[in-house]
Amino acid sequence: MSRNEDTTKRNVLSFINGREPSIDRRFRPCPKNIFKAIDIDNIDELDDDSNSNFDDASTVSGDISKTSTIGEDGAMVYLRLRPVNSPSSSYKIAGNGNTLVVNPRLDQTTTSNNKAAMEKHFTFSAIFDNNDSQKGVYNKCIGDKIKLEESFTVLTYGTSGSGKTFTLLGDDVNPGIVPRSIENIFTLYNSNIYPHPAVKLQNARVVILDDELLAKEIISTRQVLTACGDITSVHKQLQQIICSDHNFETTVFDDVSVMIWVSFVEIYNEFVYDLLELSASNQTITVPSRKNLKIVSNDGKVFVKGLTQVYVKNSLEALKLLRFGLQRVTYASTSINSNSSRSHCIFIIDVLKYNASGLITEISYKFCDLAGSERLDKTGNVGSRLKEAQRINTSLMILGRCLDAANNLNRKKNTEVIPYRESKLTMLLQAPLLGKEKIAMVVNVTPTEKYYEENLNVLGFSSIAKNIIFKPPIVKQNNSRFSFFLEYSKWINYCMGG
Repeated sequence: MSRNEDTTKRNVLSFINGREPSIDRRFRPCPKNIFKAIDIDNIDELDDDSNSNFDDASTVSGDISKTSTIGEDGAMVYLRLRPVNSPSSSYKIAGNGNTLVVNPRLDQTTTSNNKAAMEKHFTFSAIFDNNDSQKGVYNKCIGDKIKLEESFTVLTYGTSGSGKTFTLLGDDVNPGIVPRSIENIFTLYNSNIYPHPAVKLQNARVVILDDELLAKEIISTRQVLTACGDITSVHKQLQQIICSDHNFETTVFDDVSVMIWVSFVEIYNEFVYDLLELSASNQTITVPSRKNLKIVSNDGKVFVKGLTQVYVKNSLEALKLLRFGLQRVTYASTSINSNSSRSHCIFIIDVLKYNASGLITEISYKFCDLAGSERLDKTGNVGSRLKEAQRINTSLMILGRCLDAANNLNRKKNTEVIPYRESKLTMLLQAPLLGKEKIAMVVNVTPTEKYYEENLNVLGFSSIAKNIIFKPPIVKQNNSRFSFFLEYSKWINYCMGG
């Protein structure tokens, strides 16, 4: 067989030698591989002309990767040092101001040779000291996150008495993260807030309320807000301080109605309590007979069954509910903190955006004030205080295990299970733990020798938390019929005066 005949046979299409990909079975026109038509010489010329630009770009990106400790897709972990009269020399801020160097304790016998080896370095997104105000903490931790309209969770973590509650809540003169976030949210949606609770999250599902349910929600909201008491003067003072510190902007959304709901949860001794619940008789909180609520998961979304949700139209009403619930949080006095929180509390703000086309967007903001970790030899707790401390430390330990497991999943891509079901706290926080929501953690530390060992545990905990990777949710195409929403869209438009 000649060489030409062999070449002809190889050109015959078969299962072994398939047709050219640009040729269709029915010989319909298909786009050819355009990369084959590019002249390689031209590519070389382009590379030669633009090498300097690419080198500059790569240098910039390299610098960013070095200076950014976590990145946009990772957990943001911040450190706040509580101001003390005599700070320990064991704690020093180094690097670009985002690294804490912890030296060996003064009572440890160390030589100059092994002292450097015993130093521990902890890197954070930012470090706040006594020179940083509440305004600076908010700008770094929250910033434009609310304007981006993405769900996120904020945690404050640290030892007992390290300033966690002050960072999150503040006081009447120095408002914390939550009051500033409330003002930011209501300023952003000021032009689109709907006057009635027409849409609600019920069992993690969006429900459009009919006339009967709408009337019940209005009555329930009025009862809770009436029981809160008047804080108009305090709110006006806080609003003036916040507006002088920040320049929050209002965004006008076309054909959009915004409904904002507030709820408040306490986890005490592994029991879940509703801090906004009213009794049927006198509309006051009945602390001794509080009902333990159940945490349920529905279609991958977690919610507290039977939790009170209150519809709010302005920042004054939201601040009323915040202070109303804080009066029912469990506090007690210990040897290291005269007003120690004995539970974890989570303040939740749900924003529902209803578009005229029937599309509903859900945005959730969670602000979690974790109870402080404690050591028995420092607090001297006995009886009920000892039991509370054990439950607090256990839940924080499980939270650390979940963070460690999430870190291992990101690094090794193995099948390790995150044990978030072992604690009520981690069950409620499973969305940020699984990377479905962005998370920001403010670690609070008292830089004294007295809390040296506790601070090392807290700092080690934070180093695990910053490795959580945020995974943007996958938007699935919903092919189901929207007849239910369309049925009520006319009613909503009618109520809106459309």
